[in-house]
Amino acid sequence: MAELDDLVEYPPFERHRRELAEQARARRLRLLIALPSSIALVFLLFQISSPLGLFALLIAVAVLFFLALPGSSSVDAGELSGIEGELAVLKQLKGLPDEYWLMNRVKLPDETLTNGQRELDFVVGGPTGLWVIEVKNTPGVIHVQPDQPHWPMVRRAGCGSSPSWNATRSPLPQVRAQVESLSRWLLRHGLDVRPRAAVVFAHPQTALEGAEHSSIPVLLRDRIAPVVSEAGPQALPPGVRQELRELRSNGIVPHVKYA
Repeated sequence: MAELDDLVEYPPFERHRRELAEQARARRLRLLIALPSSIALVFLLFQISSPLGLFALLIAVAVLFFLALPGSSSVDAGELSGIEGELAVLKQLKGLPDEYWLMNRVKLPDETLTNGQRELDFVVGGPTGLWVIEVKNTPGVIHVQPDQPHWPMVRRAGCGSSPSWNATRSPLPQVRAQVESLSRWLLRHGLDVRPRAAVVFAHPQTALEGAEHSSIPVLLRDRIAPVVSEAGPQALPPGVRQELRELRSNGIVPHVKYA
């Protein structure tokens, strides 16, 4: 298994899980109070009048149904989807051999951006070099066209529905910019490294067409670990991992939590 010491949490995902857990506790408490009360009331009304008892039963069932509905999260659905995709890819990357190490959510200074920084989903180091991995969690059949800014995509909304065509922005310019940014930053710190790149579509309902035409690997999530581990060997200069550790030592405490 790859080394996981440098993984950090996903705060929005933690908040999402915490909110759902709190709502589940509140829901159980409401049902604990409402269920016996409803049974007692319905039983009492049946003693008075069968139609009245039946009416009360229908109302009680409706009330209990709404009380049992799961709660919602304050986390933006798009942000949550992105994190779920990264967690799915992380599960695959953990299967890399022991010689590899993983970092997630690497925030890299980048003067070319207005906010001054660029976030890399994953940085992986090992015998095949340094990798920058960009994760997308877009469902559908995606037609990879490396020289186009947008890639055609087809989705099926539901059982029996007609496919709908759309397009998704090509992630290749983004991951190339990430590679350039990381390479520049490492060079400023005396490390001449040219990272490799890969794009992973993490959604279980994604299929790729034409991915073989891309010079940068465009993969489904179950292919990322084999592609990284089976690539040609590429030596990493000493100190790369330590420099990245120092970069993120600004208050983010590494904490492995995602099995």
